[in-house]
Amino acid sequence: MSYYTLTFYSLSILCALLTFLFRENKSGSTSSDREQIGKEYKNFRLNYLIVYLLVMTGDWLQGPYVYAIYKSYGFELNQQAILFVTGFLSSGIFGTIVGSAADKYGRKKFCLLFALLYSTFCFIVMSKNFYILLFGRILSGISTSLLFSVFESWMVSEHYSRGFHSSLLSDTFSLATYGNGLVAIFSGLLANWLAEHFGVTSPFLAAIGFFVLAALVITFTWKENYGDKNNVTQTSSLTQALKVISSDSRVLAVGAVQSLFEASMYTFVFFWGPFLEIYHKSGEGLPFGIIFASFMVAIMIGSLFYGNLSGPRNVPLSDIAQGTLLLAGISLLFPLLYLNESTLFFFFTLFEVTCGLYFPTIGTLKAEVIPENLRATVSNLFRVPLNAFVVTLLVSDLTISTRCLLCSVLLIVAFVWSFALEKSDTSKKASKIRKKLGKKIQ
Repeated sequence: MSYYTLTFYSLSILCALLTFLFRENKSGSTSSDREQIGKEYKNFRLNYLIVYLLVMTGDWLQGPYVYAIYKSYGFELNQQAILFVTGFLSSGIFGTIVGSAADKYGRKKFCLLFALLYSTFCFIVMSKNFYILLFGRILSGISTSLLFSVFESWMVSEHYSRGFHSSLLSDTFSLATYGNGLVAIFSGLLANWLAEHFGVTSPFLAAIGFFVLAALVITFTWKENYGDKNNVTQTSSLTQALKVISSDSRVLAVGAVQSLFEASMYTFVFFWGPFLEIYHKSGEGLPFGIIFASFMVAIMIGSLFYGNLSGPRNVPLSDIAQGTLLLAGISLLFPLLYLNESTLFFFFTLFEVTCGLYFPTIGTLKAEVIPENLRATVSNLFRVPLNAFVVTLLVSDLTISTRCLLCSVLLIVAFVWSFALEKSDTSKKASKIRKKLGKKIQ
């Protein structure tokens, strides 16, 4: 049995044990939060998770095969790089526009728009024309911005409008992250089977099916909710969002942490494989499927730790964020001090555990500090520097070790910035803006 296979089995057993142990801790709890988890909340949570996991399944299905299909078309590496960078630039440029539009015209509508745009991209990617594929990457970038903003914005708004306690958001985010790890493993296996039996384009067709299913559930079970309907233009909505970010230290800190962590994470996705290959000693190729599955189980483990820390142990969110960011920074710094295959894999797996801690933490923090009527707008503004960081790191002529080091530096900076999450904003200017925004939402 190989080192990677043994690690996957070990992580799976650990994940199963933690799932059982932490569930036991929850069931034995007598906290007031547990008493509030009634049938209505559970039905709402299940409804959201079904949609979220359907769209994430579609995303995971086609993701690993985007570059495989480009390679099969005979595109040069520089052409593939242009297509990839176009997606990030599109997300950065159009993300703020679609975010403010979602707040104004309705988040449910833009969740449906996501399904349409991403399905169109999955269809377009089967074209062998470079310029058509370039247009597809633009749609993909817009879809990514919608995926990571409007679904969460809809859920948080609906959560509060139904009168559920704010502490229950942590539970929803933790389960979403845990479920995302599960569907990622399932999607990887399904995509591999489809590609082997029906060709490299089949995972994209299957992804369309999951997006259509999600759209049907949204259409028939979700209610519409809005942010700032009173703004006449997207420009005014963006202006207000910028005012909130600049005047509220906690909102700015959340944005900085999101941009820095996710920039490191997206960059990591594109260098962990080549980095491991450099130090791979065996004559056989790396088992990328097993490695990917191990990373996904690590994310599930991280989400379990988050649920235990934020739930039964009641650890403050700012403390969880600080510990997560420090551990993430260390996990991408230490392997550079002693470079070999096993050290790299161990610390890369540890980084994935921090990803499982990070996503429910940042989701809950954003729900706490971002004004309801500008939620999607502000969330997408955070993605502008994120995409700028990623594009800069990937197009620059840097060694893999240097990119890994820079990612560690970004994470350490995020750790330092996370201490601002502890401070409650006392700025008179911020108070006035919040009061003004509060009146508009009524």
